[in-house]
Amino acid sequence: MRPVWDVVWLSDIPWSSLWQRPQQLATRFPDDARILFVEPWTLGADAAWRPREVAPRIKRVTIPFLPLHARNPRLRRLAYRLGSWGAATSALFALQGALARRWGRFGRPGARRLALVQNFLATPFLDSWKADRIVYDMIDAPLHFAPVPPRLVPQWERLLSRADRVVVTSGPLRSLARSGGAADPLLIGNGVDAARFDPARVAPAVLPGSTQAPVLGYVGSLHSWVDLDLVGALAAAIPEARIVLVGPAPPEITTALDRLIASRPNVFWLGPKPYDEVPSIVRAFRVGLIPFRRTPLTEAVNPVKLYEYAAAGIPTVATRFRDDVDDWGEAARVAEGHDAFIGACRAALASPPSAEALRAFAHRHDWDAIAERFRDACLGEMP
Repeated sequence: MRPVWDVVWLSDIPWSSLWQRPQQLATRFPDDARILFVEPWTLGADAAWRPREVAPRIKRVTIPFLPLHARNPRLRRLAYRLGSWGAATSALFALQGALARRWGRFGRPGARRLALVQNFLATPFLDSWKADRIVYDMIDAPLHFAPVPPRLVPQWERLLSRADRVVVTSGPLRSLARSGGAADPLLIGNGVDAARFDPARVAPAVLPGSTQAPVLGYVGSLHSWVDLDLVGALAAAIPEARIVLVGPAPPEITTALDRLIASRPNVFWLGPKPYDEVPSIVRAFRVGLIPFRRTPLTEAVNPVKLYEYAAAGIPTVATRFRDDVDDWGEAARVAEGHDAFIGACRAALASPPSAEALRAFAHRHDWDAIAERFRDACLGEMP
């Protein structure tokens, strides 16, 4: 008889944030599973200090944690200093543990307990939750996303060795997990809800600028890993096209975006958009862009936007931000250097690959299939 599971899902993003891997996988867990989605507290967000239902079988709660990834640079620096101070982190972890004990009543009699960790800074929960099984879903390179105080790095290493299973989203992350102490990381990449981008179901959005100008677009967070110099060079080289950027940006990137827009009238930044609007925006693109700088963080990333562009039948042009980008085949044209990237964009506009082939690529990475593998990894028999 298959066991029933209660799951504490220690997420690295709030439930109401960008709809990404945590929400896609959580909503596809078995119907008899119950999930307490534990999200980090962020300034300005609607905190849930008591469990609130956000989806069938799923309740969210908010915990205080070190905001090392905060958008505000002053807050990031403060978080780093606090994380370097033993008394501050001890007090924070004690508070997290007390909340975990309080929420321990979430568990049902007879149900097995799974701790699914995506935020290693929330692991003080584990001792209080008393999980029967721990799975670490390592989505990004956690020590490269933002500076982590050295005294907290052993917490990540202990999680890698303590977890019953470590799941990673890319080959470079698998190597990183092994270097940190994981025995046999399992690769389960990201994906897309392909039906949401089906051209037969979704009409293209009306985007700023001349409707006669083709759109080269980017959807995703705009952080330091996005090469805005490359975006500016692209806008200058193809003035007859619109360059449309969609997504949130921290203050320092907002300033750079304002300068770029002032100098290049064919560049448009729309800011963050609701999840429900993303398919129609992507459908308006002629080319999807992944203009990433190569950094230790991007070398390990498995970008959801690649699959979203493909699901809409849109070709991608990407920089060589990691070694294995050629594995994506016709779904992405890979370019090194500004001139090559601009040339690849021109070629994609003039001679795009088959939209059907792109959609077939996306369907091979549909979240339904990925979630099935992930559920087996979390809830199935362990080796």
